[in-house]
Amino acid sequence: MIRSNQKGAALLITLILVLVLSVMTASMMFLAQSETWSSLNYRLMTQGRYGAEAGLHAAANYLTEPATGYPGIGTSDPITAYTVTGSPVTYGGNPVVLSSLSGVSANYPVAAVQTAFATASTGSLTAGTSSVKYTVSAQLLSMRQVLQCGNTQPLTAQLWKLTSHGDISGVRNAEVEVSTLLESHLVSCYQYAAFATGSGCGSINFTGNGTVDSYDSSNVAAGQQAYDGNLGSNGNLNTAHNTTIDGTFSSPDTGVGACGSGGGVDALSGYATAVTGCETSTTGCGAPLVKLPQTVSYLPPSIPSSVPPPATAISGTTSATPCSGTCPRTGAGNGNYGDISLAGNDVLTLNPYVDPTTHVCSGGTYYVNSITVSGNGTITIAPCPSTSTTPGVYQPVIVDIVGQGTSSPISLAGNGLTNPSMNPAMVQMQYAGTGSISLVGNGTSAGVVYAPLAAVTMNGNGAWWGSLIANTVSSTGNGNINYDRRLQTSLMTVGNWTMDTFTWSKY
Repeated sequence: MIRSNQKGAALLITLILVLVLSVMTASMMFLAQSETWSSLNYRLMTQGRYGAEAGLHAAANYLTEPATGYPGIGTSDPITAYTVTGSPVTYGGNPVVLSSLSGVSANYPVAAVQTAFATASTGSLTAGTSSVKYTVSAQLLSMRQVLQCGNTQPLTAQLWKLTSHGDISGVRNAEVEVSTLLESHLVSCYQYAAFATGSGCGSINFTGNGTVDSYDSSNVAAGQQAYDGNLGSNGNLNTAHNTTIDGTFSSPDTGVGACGSGGGVDALSGYATAVTGCETSTTGCGAPLVKLPQTVSYLPPSIPSSVPPPATAISGTTSATPCSGTCPRTGAGNGNYGDISLAGNDVLTLNPYVDPTTHVCSGGTYYVNSITVSGNGTITIAPCPSTSTTPGVYQPVIVDIVGQGTSSPISLAGNGLTNPSMNPAMVQMQYAGTGSISLVGNGTSAGVVYAPLAAVTMNGNGAWWGSLIANTVSSTGNGNINYDRRLQTSLMTVGNWTMDTFTWSKY
């Protein structure tokens, strides 16, 4: 047999194997290099994003701090300088912009604010061997002013779009853009039957047979309902054996137990079953405790430190006339009263304001030093005068309590406060001090009390129809708090700032 000549086959196979191995090695080297560059890109992108987010927080810290200044908060930067009827808000026909971001021009009427924002929103972070620089622009999308809780103190709600760049310069550059919406929401001032701003144990304290529920002042005939009698506090709720809270309790604290045990503050102490958790008529009863993400802040009302002259004292059965809802807080005229003291069968009627020229009837403001009602005394409000074609309607009456020289600026006993409309928004009692407010008696009082620094005590068998805001709320009797659900959509205030959306992209 003649064999074929196979000399050189091994060399050929070896060359082929070397070629395959070379290709595989080159591929592995290329893959390793790709992974290295990919890891580097990811690291740079992440560092750039963190830098951009730091810029967002720096800008947000500036905009949410009133002391640093933002549109519409003072006489040097009034809201009237802006066009707020559309979005975005404009100044001089152009969008309102604060900026330290390259390529984005600022358009803002106060140079000092623009300079301060540019300084606050420019900075850098050290990330390993890299330095991340951040710059930010802020565009004002909407702005609205409301009267805090219905009084004459204006608050400004705003919506800003923040755009921040995080930039890294070096052998390989990186740029990341992060955007967010920064908003101060409008919320109802009176979201709860009672809210205590205090953060300690027993900031809301029931030691009697008190009940909290709700009603609808547009349909008073339907009576009270066993839901939406919600309470809230920055601290603890303590209940007694026969207390009934037909609603939920909201607090930044958590847990049920003896308040202060182990050094902590539990949300609920006393009898946990006292809080039913009934939120609405449709959802029924759920979890009785609601965790607040942060403490709730209520600004004290803006009230003068003394009653403007003439500070007339009131006693006996009589009537009083307010100043107009737009009158200044100083100067002579009706609406300025000193100490109101009612006893026996005294009745004080608080009238609405009627413009002497136009005869238009509107709500009025009273400035008084203190109110004391005892015996069978009563404070009542009157409707606007009726005409042949229009029945008299009720308008909001605001009573600002100064409380100068007294530790008990409000003491409502006897028959308390009579509000025939049963709409608590028609009687707004406000107090900025730290004194004591006593709601005692057997009457039916409909109104709201806004006293975020004061201590409110309820006693007797009476009922408060409306809402209470105080530093502490204590109920020692058999009285009820009946929350008006209509307050959820009236008497607004500006809530906490929040970042509502978050997007990012890289270049």
